[in-house]
Amino acid sequence: MLFSKKKFNNLSDIKKHIIITPLLFVLIVAILSIVIVYLVLDYKKSNQIELLIQKDKYRTKTILKSYINDIKYNSSANFDSIEDNLNRSIFEIIGHMNALDTNNHKVQYDDIKNVLSKLEKSRNIEFVVFNYKTFEILKGNIVIQYLQELTNSKMKNDYFKTYMLRNIIYMGDENLIYWLDNQRKKIRLSYSKKVTFKNWVIVAFSKVDDMEALTRKAILNSITSKSKAYEDSYFWFYDYANKYVYNYYNQGNKIDEKNLLKQDRINFLKYKNLKFEDDNIYNFNKYQFLISVRSFEIYKDIKQIKKQYHSKLTIYILIILCVSIFMIFMTTAFARFVNTLFNRYNRRLETRNSLYKKWKERYELAIIASNDGLWDIDLDSKKIFFSNKWLDMFGYTRGEIQTFDDWLNLIHTEDRKKVTYKFNEHLNGKTEHFLCEYRIRNIDNHYKWIFVRGKAFKNSKKSNRMLMMSMDVDQKKRLADELNNVEVLVEMGRIVIFKWNNDDNLSVDYVSKSINSYGYEIDEFMNSLNYLDIVYEEDIESLKEEIKEAIENDDRFFVKVYRVKDKDGSLRWVFNRTILLKDHFGKVTHLYGYINDITRMKLTEEELKQKIADEVEKNVQKDRILAHQNKLASMGEVLGSIAHQWRQPLNNINLLIYFIRDNYGNFTKKELDESIKSAKVQIDYMSQTIDDFRNFYKPTKEKQSFDLQKSIKRCIKIVKGQIEKANIKVNIFGENIEIFGYQNEFQQVIVNILNNASEAAIIKLKEEKFLPLIDIEIVKQSTSVTIVLSNNCGEVDYEILERMFEPYFTTKFQNQGTGIGLYMAKTIIEKNMNGQINVKNINNGVKFTIILPV
Repeated sequence: MLFSKKKFNNLSDIKKHIIITPLLFVLIVAILSIVIVYLVLDYKKSNQIELLIQKDKYRTKTILKSYINDIKYNSSANFDSIEDNLNRSIFEIIGHMNALDTNNHKVQYDDIKNVLSKLEKSRNIEFVVFNYKTFEILKGNIVIQYLQELTNSKMKNDYFKTYMLRNIIYMGDENLIYWLDNQRKKIRLSYSKKVTFKNWVIVAFSKVDDMEALTRKAILNSITSKSKAYEDSYFWFYDYANKYVYNYYNQGNKIDEKNLLKQDRINFLKYKNLKFEDDNIYNFNKYQFLISVRSFEIYKDIKQIKKQYHSKLTIYILIILCVSIFMIFMTTAFARFVNTLFNRYNRRLETRNSLYKKWKERYELAIIASNDGLWDIDLDSKKIFFSNKWLDMFGYTRGEIQTFDDWLNLIHTEDRKKVTYKFNEHLNGKTEHFLCEYRIRNIDNHYKWIFVRGKAFKNSKKSNRMLMMSMDVDQKKRLADELNNVEVLVEMGRIVIFKWNNDDNLSVDYVSKSINSYGYEIDEFMNSLNYLDIVYEEDIESLKEEIKEAIENDDRFFVKVYRVKDKDGSLRWVFNRTILLKDHFGKVTHLYGYINDITRMKLTEEELKQKIADEVEKNVQKDRILAHQNKLASMGEVLGSIAHQWRQPLNNINLLIYFIRDNYGNFTKKELDESIKSAKVQIDYMSQTIDDFRNFYKPTKEKQSFDLQKSIKRCIKIVKGQIEKANIKVNIFGENIEIFGYQNEFQQVIVNILNNASEAAIIKLKEEKFLPLIDIEIVKQSTSVTIVLSNNCGEVDYEILERMFEPYFTTKFQNQGTGIGLYMAKTIIEKNMNGQINVKNINNGVKFTIILPV
């Protein structure tokens, strides 16, 4: 035999399986649970550590980027202070000359000689004084000789000296000039001013300055204080040209490279040779500097995470073991209980067998008495037998349907595939019973709906059969379809069916789903909302009177047209038809009816379309004008600022071009390369100016922490041209305070206010002489910070002050402007940054107050 006969399990074998199988199952589940818990906890631990590392990388990258920007800004700011120093020195000399020059005494060089010497010593500068008509040098021959050396020209005669003086005059009056020493990588600044009543030109020169030294100074002065601002990280500086490290162990000291540990020396060698850069390292390749940020708290956090997950794993294993022991105990107790049941079952089995025959007889009688049609299929021969009840249900006589295929052909073509599928599914053992609802053709060639239940009985000794019972559900099915069609028709249309209680507020017993078209949900009426709550207030009393009159007149129904409210509060006209429902005593208990939306019948379609079109066109036109005016205003301000920043580099490039033209025949290749390099420095400066303005006006996508005082100083630098044009002095008071918000948008607000003050100062200077002044004060409170910007450039009329933040209303003292700058400033501060902005008049000026949350 290919297959051995299956063993028959008696009651003793079954009892053994009941005892042993649960114990094995509990053991397997316990082992599997421990493995799954370990894998899940290990996966979560790895994810949490990885997330912690990613967050630390992102945080260190962000703070390093902010620190690098501060260093670059502080280095550039040193040149601004040098420029201011030169400017003030020139004007002090001219002021001294004006004071000495009277009708009785004409000022001479000896009169200012001592003053020039004192200023040179006190301010670390040098002066050149010469006659711009005779080119006589009164002071500063050494400086002119130094400028001749910078040109690398072999022409050292008086003619070349005169040429250098003419170039200084050609660059214009009151201009800042950059003199580059390419060999030493140094820059020298000069500022000149003509004194027309003496035919003199006075030029102030700064001492030779070094960008590398300025950058190193900015780093060393700020790295220790910047590190203290962060609790779990600090910055360190590596000068791999001079081979020393500063603040490497967060102790604020300098360490020679040779005194570092061996592994650290290997890392620094990699930084120096490969110019290595990472998320927490920034390399100044030009100066051979390196700045990095080191985080030390992350390692403690990782160790703490591992410890937590180890404790969780231990706890979970103990819980699994305790549950397993409990399950083993319960399984043993259950096995004993089942053993007792088996013993009782054996005693009752013989008694029950004697009752089976009686139950069989009763079952046969129940089938005969039922109203269902019984039929039987021989699955081997495909022969089919129908009971008399089944044949009567469809009008067939015995013998008309003999095979399975004959029966299948009677089924409706749309249902045949479904019946075949479920029939085969049951025969293949996928379902316990055959249950199906389908249409079958009767003797009159009409289809009737029936519901069939059946079960297949397979036995190797006897023939395989399937017993079926059919129930006539045609009337029920057709009624359900009709009700479903009515419900779909109502729900998809504008008609809403209601059933109200006959009470004061018309509480709702039933409402159809089509109430959604009015914005309401069914649950709102079932819980708290009454029907009169949605009826328009002016129509409630007339509706109540209509109901009262219908009840008093014993009418079967009434109709009425009135208004109801949408969920959003808008009104609709509805047509209402309602019938009155009475109880057995003739009392009206309910009102059953529907409402139909007839709003379109009340409003003409053309009026509605025209109204919508007009409103949309107005809004679109307003938005276009606002966007266009804002774009033009911003473009003008940006171009004006860039023009101011570009004027000096363009003059320097022009000087170099004329110098190359005049010395073309005497140039060596080296001298030509040096001149080209000088022009390249000026062009790079102009390119950096474009980048600065582009980053300044670029919208901030995400909130970030930024220093208020530094941001305001950047704004002053951007509008420097307008401020100088109005000769305004700007003072900043207060400490360095950081807030969290949109930095570029905030800077645009400050720039707008400064521009308005500059325009006001220019207008006022035309009417009277005064010293324009802008004071900016930063004050920190407990939960907010206040920025006060006040000026003395003239008060604003009360009518203008009241409307200053309105769109399209100009604040530039009725002279020029788009009228949207302060409107957008108010939007940025109050909507985007959750702050406040207001303005008021002060003595001879205006004060803006900005309050932002910390």
